[in-house]
Amino acid sequence: MRSPRFRRWGNNPLVSPRSGSFWEAGGTFNPAAFAIGDRVYLLYRQVSRNCVSTLGLAVLGGGREVSERSDGPVYVPREPFEVHPSVSGQGLEPLESFADPERCARAHSGGSCFGVEDPRVALVGDTLYLTYVAYNGVDPPRGAMSWIRLADFLEQRWERWSRPVLITHPSVTDKSIVMLPRRVGGRWVFLHRIFPHIWVDAVWDLEEFERGRYLWGSPAIKTRPRHWDSRKIGAGSVVELGRAWALVYYGVTGWDNYYLSEGLRPSDFAASDGYRYKLGIMLLDSEDPARVLYRPDAPLAEPERWYEVYPEGKPYVMYPTGSAVVGDSLLVYYGASDYFVALGEVSLEEIEGIADSALSELESKGASP
Repeated sequence: MRSPRFRRWGNNPLVSPRSGSFWEAGGTFNPAAFAIGDRVYLLYRQVSRNCVSTLGLAVLGGGREVSERSDGPVYVPREPFEVHPSVSGQGLEPLESFADPERCARAHSGGSCFGVEDPRVALVGDTLYLTYVAYNGVDPPRGAMSWIRLADFLEQRWERWSRPVLITHPSVTDKSIVMLPRRVGGRWVFLHRIFPHIWVDAVWDLEEFERGRYLWGSPAIKTRPRHWDSRKIGAGSVVELGRAWALVYYGVTGWDNYYLSEGLRPSDFAASDGYRYKLGIMLLDSEDPARVLYRPDAPLAEPERWYEVYPEGKPYVMYPTGSAVVGDSLLVYYGASDYFVALGEVSLEEIEGIADSALSELESKGASP
């Protein structure tokens, strides 16, 4: 079964750091996305001149052309789990005054010393749920959640974001948190990444997080040793297409010493090709998202364009974090080289055809989803 075709937008990069912008000096990348009609809203990660990660907003006409952009952050770190201990108070002033040249010089989390990173969103009814990585520069990065009424978001009442709550375990690095935009079997399902696999968990009520519930579950979607996604994988974004969820995800090829704990050896793995983040798509059962219906042998795309290898001059990053259905296309928004936002398209007809074929094959084997 062949993979769908991935077509990069001809005007990439879609979002670039603006000259003179304090908040965007270190990059604009890894955007969450949702659509209302033919308008797509991107909440993109921006890294400031002093290495603080916040979120900016871009509005796209037709999902492909930027028509509006926020002047500054629309979501900022506020809690101790996402603010460096040396920064006191709340609001923008302490973030702007943060100064730690040594820490900035060795910042490794996408160029950030601390802040809110790599957002995903789920629009459910009249509420927009935001999941992201919270990092205070000291403790392991963890998953967090906030929410806002859609009307307040559209009116840019940013002070109405809810107080964020941590949703993943302490002392465990947990990233790439994706919330499915509807209940499955009566529960809210989350995909998240504890190295190196995608874990799946579900809660009956989102208020469980405020009562101390943390995501765990099981590593239901695993890496594949002899394939392009052998070293690690993570969920990017999901859209529902009939009886399947289309999950856009990232994968890295190669070996990690972690696999010794699974009884594997480097010879079992595809050889590393330089720690390049590649982009793929798989189909999950709509009523059992831990069940993979289709997964390609090859990536949908891999970094090769100048904006995907900038500034080091070698293939590096395509990091998908947002997608939206506009017209007859699935628009995939991704972070390119930890610096730009870029766009690619996949035909809905092609994805739906693959989904139908995968489901028919399962049913012919008596393994109906």
